[in-house]
Amino acid sequence: MRASISLRSLSRPASTATGSTSASSKQHQQHQAGRTISSTPSQAAAPVPSHLNVLSHSKNLEPLRTPLKGRALLNFPPLNKGAAFTREEREMFDLRGMLPYEVHDLEMQCDRAYKQLHARGSKQVPRDDLSKYTFLTSLRDQNQVLFYNLVLRHLEELLPIVYTPTVGEAIQKYSRIWRRSDGLFLTGPEKRIMRENMLSYKRPKDVDLIVVTDGEGILGIGDQGVGGILISIGKGNIYTLGAGIQPNRILPVVLDVGTNNQVLLDDPLYLGLRQPRMKGEEYDQFVERFCDIVREDYPDAFLHFEDFGVANAGRILNKFYPKQSCFNDDMQGTAAVVLAALMSACHLTKRDLKDQRIVVFGFGTAGLGIADGIRNALMLGGLTSEEARACFWVVDRPGLLTTEHASTLRPGQENFIRDAEEVAHWERDEDPAKGIPLYEVVKQAKPTIMIGCSTMKGAFSEKIVKEMAKHVERPVIFPLSNPTALAEATPADINEWTQGKALITTGSPFPPIKLPSGRMHEVAASNNALVYPGLGLGVIVSKASKLSDGMITAGVAALAKLSPALVDPEDSLLPSLKDLRGVSTIVATAVANAARAEGIAGVERETDWEEDELRQRQWDPVYRPLELVE
Repeated sequence: MRASISLRSLSRPASTATGSTSASSKQHQQHQAGRTISSTPSQAAAPVPSHLNVLSHSKNLEPLRTPLKGRALLNFPPLNKGAAFTREEREMFDLRGMLPYEVHDLEMQCDRAYKQLHARGSKQVPRDDLSKYTFLTSLRDQNQVLFYNLVLRHLEELLPIVYTPTVGEAIQKYSRIWRRSDGLFLTGPEKRIMRENMLSYKRPKDVDLIVVTDGEGILGIGDQGVGGILISIGKGNIYTLGAGIQPNRILPVVLDVGTNNQVLLDDPLYLGLRQPRMKGEEYDQFVERFCDIVREDYPDAFLHFEDFGVANAGRILNKFYPKQSCFNDDMQGTAAVVLAALMSACHLTKRDLKDQRIVVFGFGTAGLGIADGIRNALMLGGLTSEEARACFWVVDRPGLLTTEHASTLRPGQENFIRDAEEVAHWERDEDPAKGIPLYEVVKQAKPTIMIGCSTMKGAFSEKIVKEMAKHVERPVIFPLSNPTALAEATPADINEWTQGKALITTGSPFPPIKLPSGRMHEVAASNNALVYPGLGLGVIVSKASKLSDGMITAGVAALAKLSPALVDPEDSLLPSLKDLRGVSTIVATAVANAARAEGIAGVERETDWEEDELRQRQWDPVYRPLELVE
């Protein structure tokens, strides 16, 4: 069974009943007006709570119990409050003399940390994002609540610092900026003791989520070896920020199987396994050993595959998808967000998905994953496999993929190729190796949707975009390649070339564009963070035995209903990242209920989950009262 999309207890520290003394403190909780978004134009608007507003919950008044005191408490990031420890707590936990006298609440601490963050840099490098990244990493390693609360307050500004694109630079320089170990490193020479290494790092009962990479397909920068651990850590941060998964219950892992990056192999400071990458049966056995341990010893953990190489990502997912609860964000996550945006675009164009003509430019892991998701949506809608194939024209390095390329295709690509005889009269590139180029495909196929996953800057040229706009009233154009420097076109150019008629979604944030009405339009960014935190939380809460197509479908549908464009056609196709906490809760609720409906939830119950039940399970970055366990 191919893993794809079809359209169809985050525990706190253990408590002790006796022998505890309370030192409760009144929590400062800031309220912020929630944004209102409707599922359809005819329905009442559904509120999506803003980040700080959702942190106001009665569960955060319940005390956390700990035996830690003095310096040990200050050095424990999950419970450290720094200057926010109250007078009573300082007395109770032997902190007198270890902190400056004044008590500063969380809001004051965030204000100080934000100013410290923006002081990073120099005259030579005024915008030093890597310096900001290392500052925030250090902050997280000292005080978890302060780090996550600060980032939530400034999510749209700081997400590019704690994750892509800045994390890419940090990964490239990992061995040179390394200060302390974080995450689990599983290496080839230690395969025999892999289970012991995993169990000694985190006990199964303490893990809800495992994020793993082999470091081969990192973002747009390729093989980064052991530095890939930072992508696993970064992804875990997004799960916490979005879905409220407790950071201490996330296990970031890198499978260090060597690297083919000669720059790293030649670097005397490189910290990873200094040998060429494992491949073939040896590699497969190593990955299988890891997945078997997860399935056998961590049965309730959700396994997230991240940034595996193109040759391995799909086949690894397809091999283990039937066996355990796992997910590949590069394939399924990207497809889910794009499909949600397409559902919104279909509503605006008043044209069903089955009636669209779809060009996908760039057919690697992301492009194939997106096409798979759309194809399965079409088939669930009643089309046969052949009828769904007829909706696609996919273009990769050899040009338009046809039956001529059958012998060189990767698994899954065969579902999207055109008959070579059908396009025999189409013009070909002067270079025979490039086959039928994108412009000729657009000219002949007259697509209504054009999706870019090529990392080829400017590939959607003015000539190509204008040719597409000749044949469709509202062209749907998604230049999804990351980072912005590699996007197939900028929204501003697409908007100008189509006279404001195009419906646009990008892979990275871009500045607003001016519509013909004079209104500034926030361009939708197809950020996977809008969906995968909710998918993960839904699986964890329901204890689903797997993440099924139906569960992903439910998450996609829930996200699509939150499209601002359903209320205002000139608004964005996707909700804003500033609504991430609220969006993730809504998506997770739909996913958990789909698991229950399919009979694959490990939690037995007679009614559906409500959103507040999932809120109750989420970890919030606020200071909770502490109780001392004697």
